[in-house]
Amino acid sequence: MTGTGDGKGIIFIGHDGEVFPSGFLPLSLGNIKQETLKEIYRSHPLLVGLRNPANLKGRCGACEYASICGGSRSRAYAEYQDPYQEDPACPYVPHGWTGKAPVQDAALHGAQGPA
Repeated sequence: MTGTGDGKGIIFIGHDGEVFPSGFLPLSLGNIKQETLKEIYRSHPLLVGLRNPANLKGRCGACEYASICGGSRSRAYAEYQDPYQEDPACPYVPHGWTGKAPVQDAALHGAQGPA
């Protein structure tokens, strides 16, 4: 089992040739009309950075499962405008974590709130 694949074997190419780390991470990496997909995948700084779990921040950066999970880079970007930030929807607290605990948002977990 692996975690999210943004930049790690997963890539999204739009109808116009724009390349993104995933369909939900709106950070353009270039266009296959100007450079090859192989060049973009192997050398774009964001993709190279996403493949290194040492670049992750917050709980994801402290997590002992970062290399196999990595959290959602799309959710991190949506919440913090930083694809390296922690996944705000992950309820896991890494062993020894002393930072802020995750917010248990019922909407993130599909639970019904009070009527």
